[in-house]
Amino acid sequence: MDTIYTFILSILTTIGSFFGMTDTPHTDGMNIQEITTPQGLTVWLVESHQIPMISFDVAFKAGSVFDSEGKTGLANLTASLLDEGAGTMDSTAFKEALDDMGARLGGSASSTAASISLDTLTEHMDEAFGLFSLALTQPRFDDEAVARLRSVILSGISRREESPTGMAQRLLREKLLEGSPYGHLTEGRAADVATLTAADVRDFYTRYYTKSNMVISVVGDITPEKLVDLLDGSALASLPEGAPLDWPDMPETLGTGVETQQKTTPQSSLVLAMRGVSRKDDLYYPTIVMNEVLGGGILTSRLFDVVREKNGLAYSVGSNNSPLPGGGLFTASVQTNNDTAEKALTLMRAEFDRMAATGLTDEELVDIKDYLTGSFPLRLDSNAKILSHLTMMQLEDLPRDYLDRWPERIRAVSKEGALHAAQSILNTPSRLLVVVGDGPALKLQ
Repeated sequence: MDTIYTFILSILTTIGSFFGMTDTPHTDGMNIQEITTPQGLTVWLVESHQIPMISFDVAFKAGSVFDSEGKTGLANLTASLLDEGAGTMDSTAFKEALDDMGARLGGSASSTAASISLDTLTEHMDEAFGLFSLALTQPRFDDEAVARLRSVILSGISRREESPTGMAQRLLREKLLEGSPYGHLTEGRAADVATLTAADVRDFYTRYYTKSNMVISVVGDITPEKLVDLLDGSALASLPEGAPLDWPDMPETLGTGVETQQKTTPQSSLVLAMRGVSRKDDLYYPTIVMNEVLGGGILTSRLFDVVREKNGLAYSVGSNNSPLPGGGLFTASVQTNNDTAEKALTLMRAEFDRMAATGLTDEELVDIKDYLTGSFPLRLDSNAKILSHLTMMQLEDLPRDYLDRWPERIRAVSKEGALHAAQSILNTPSRLLVVVGDGPALKLQ
């Protein structure tokens, strides 16, 4: 394994040198400025003047965890409609105005948040930002656009149900987090989405798109002074203040046992799931290190080595910790033939047990920390990646030095810390196994 990690790290170092990167984290030269405008808008800015382009992101605590029962998918539909006309411009006119400037604008939602982003050339920033703020403050939510986007989303849900992997992810959310807002699928349930109306969208927008739940992130070719003028000269400050929202609590207990779904297909999709950790948890960094060895590494993990390389049971296999406010989800997944599903699952469980029993070797610990810190600059090698981190950090109330300190916190992880993370997460009977497939795969326990 050390040879593979060394080879990958050497490639990353070469790439980093080519792009002017070094072993020093990219964030050492990235100043995250927190600015509060005279009208009371707070924004995080990273100036980057090498390319005449600016990226904006405005996000709200308005993800699918805030969907009400019977209206799942409403957060996603609302965010998706933010570029479908604003003010006096319908969808066609609005998008033509953006196209004339070569600007990109779009809205999206996750389980926790909704955001609208804008990429524009510096020369068009005033006009483009005017459209951006108009979309945020005066979205039209026309009946035609609602019907069209609703149909698109329903088609996506239908395609998801044709895939064993998509079905497994749906079952995972529904059963692991049953009764919790975190169990809501971002795209929603088809039966719910089909009934959503423009009135539902307007109500959701009015309730959640407020200043008290808003964070603003900007990266690119703009000075603090110009940004203040841009923000306070826009309509953003006119958004209602609203009441601050807290994230829903993660459930105290998660779903356990086995959940199966028959689907006529040669390959089954298996997911093992259990409680993970949030970014604020003391075990967060040890979990990153532990999981990268267990199943996070694309070509270098233990799961990949045992399940694919040595036994040829799957094309892809891996594990992941998904941090959420107040907790997280830890999952491991594999796609394999129905008649080899039992062997693949047995091997995966054995690797879980081995990691929880003995942890990482000295060699693995050194190699993986070198790899994670050496590849860290690639997590921040574009405006879009930096912007995404700034938004996440603000929404989760993380300090501005979070990125600066990420590599040193990885380096500080000890063997004992990684073992503690493995035992805390993996050594638990509270697991859910989801199986979507056919034949012998449906008999797994």
